[in-house]
Amino acid sequence: MANIRGIGDLSANRGEYSALRGNQGALGGQYPSGGLMDNLAYEGPLGAYVPIFRRRSALPDLIDLFAPWFYTRSFMFFITIVEIGMQVASMIVGHFFFDGAFVASNQLGGPSPITLRFMGAKYTPYIRDDFEYWRLLTPVFLHASIMHLAMNLFFLSQVGYTFELRWGSWQIALIFFLSGIAGDMLSCIGNPDVDSVGASGCLFGLLGADIVYMYINWDFIPKQLAYCEMCIIIGLLLLNAMAGGSSHMIDNYAHFGGFIGGGVCGFSLVKFLRPEEEPRKDLYRKGGLIGTLVMWASFFLVLYTMTPME
Repeated sequence: MANIRGIGDLSANRGEYSALRGNQGALGGQYPSGGLMDNLAYEGPLGAYVPIFRRRSALPDLIDLFAPWFYTRSFMFFITIVEIGMQVASMIVGHFFFDGAFVASNQLGGPSPITLRFMGAKYTPYIRDDFEYWRLLTPVFLHASIMHLAMNLFFLSQVGYTFELRWGSWQIALIFFLSGIAGDMLSCIGNPDVDSVGASGCLFGLLGADIVYMYINWDFIPKQLAYCEMCIIIGLLLLNAMAGGSSHMIDNYAHFGGFIGGGVCGFSLVKFLRPEEEPRKDLYRKGGLIGTLVMWASFFLVLYTMTPME
């Protein structure tokens, strides 16, 4: 999420964890076609543990390197196309109706804040005073610049396809959007005087949900892979925290809100590897739902009791 101001190659036995073939899950029992999925390294039902990195050789090809487990019949591929399309649309609108597709104040390459506000950027006065609640969702489809979009899509491609295979398409779509909304909610409270756009809150939400997934399935994931993945996630969070502290253009409220929102709703949406062996499954599911509703209610309570901006 950006503020708009001036502008595995780890060994395991085949079948110990699995990914796709023969699934009856979110892909309707169909084996995903497209990309590299015709030559999978791991087999099994959708929802099983899938390593975050997919390495079939010492030198992976480019798709494995940039988008592990890539396949076209997925929510991740769909949302990637939508994000690119919306970036093109915002630049066209800026060119024909405002001050240009590329403005001098946006050094990373993109339209001006006025264009993005017109397209649906998060702006607290419009949300609170004009009841434009749709602005809690539309920012996840917009980006401040081409560089901003490229960084988010790279991050999304690195983990998104893996998570979708673990949890299912509908589940990851809900986590993605609920995290984005949660991020924009906290940004409304913490950054009320700034326009914000970007899917970063959604991406942090996926990491939050993955931590929940690892927690509730820890006993059923190969330990070498589990520790490796947790180190990767913690490293990503620390790197983003340091980057957020060094730039006023990064909306840390949206990142943190998305992370918490994804973790909370993740209790209701991520898959249990062995649900029959988890006696607290129903408690987790209900807790995630109640927690999400409490977050939304708290947001509106704070939004309408906070001191309005001058």
